[in-house]
Amino acid sequence: MENVAYFQYGHARWIGHGPMTKPYHLFMFVDKGSLAYRVEGVRYMLQQGDVLYMRQGAERIGEAVTEEAHSKYSAQWAGDGLFGHFPHLADCGAMVFRPASLYAYLKQTYAQMYQLWMRKDAYYEPLCQGMLLELMARVHQDLTAKQYTGKQARVVRQARDYILQYYREPLSIDELSHLTGRGPSYLITSFKKHYGVTPLEYMHRTRISKAEELLLETDFNMETIAAELGYCDASYFNRMFKKIAGLTPSAVRRRSIPSSVSELSLHSLPADPTTPESG
Repeated sequence: MENVAYFQYGHARWIGHGPMTKPYHLFMFVDKGSLAYRVEGVRYMLQQGDVLYMRQGAERIGEAVTEEAHSKYSAQWAGDGLFGHFPHLADCGAMVFRPASLYAYLKQTYAQMYQLWMRKDAYYEPLCQGMLLELMARVHQDLTAKQYTGKQARVVRQARDYILQYYREPLSIDELSHLTGRGPSYLITSFKKHYGVTPLEYMHRTRISKAEELLLETDFNMETIAAELGYCDASYFNRMFKKIAGLTPSAVRRRSIPSSVSELSLHSLPADPTTPESG
């Protein structure tokens, strides 16, 4: 792992950059706005939620496509170690992924990686490497899931939509199985194939995403937030929050976010606008 960076262009409009090559591979997530890259002569148009892979040494040109602000995360690594899992990446200069259903997950994961990299706590490098590998796998799973059609896709979407509506309730696999008319084993396997996690893991991720919003926007105590999200035990809520978010709820509440970045997602971290562009 070489670096994890966050770039935010607000008041100063990004004008792109001329031809360059970098001694590392790059997996970029567009957090906001739109832009384009021309990699080895091929133009890739990117919008919010898109992910762009660029191979080490591939010539790239950055292009501004609008006067509106944009922001992006960039995870960078050298060597061919990851290609054992994703061999097709070794054979292309660039590749675009459009995993719209993973936007919240990707935003949260990139923000956590960036925070770990900036803090440089013990073992931050293997932790970041693990997170990068997971998100790359999830993006590829999303690509594969789009190839599935028919009843399986409709079943998992039905379960997902139900979870998003009733995530505060004590949902169970049996309830979701009854809703979709499919057996528990089929539902779990199909859901994980499409979304990378089981239905109940998806429910907990949704709850924790809402919990972070409540921690940063309200003065509710932990017991109130836990109860609001369907956790009857505040200690269990604390454990689940740290497992998913990588921080304790109290650590997230202490986090200082300048008002100038109020438009950023609650999962994002303050960006340093003076950080030099390396993407």
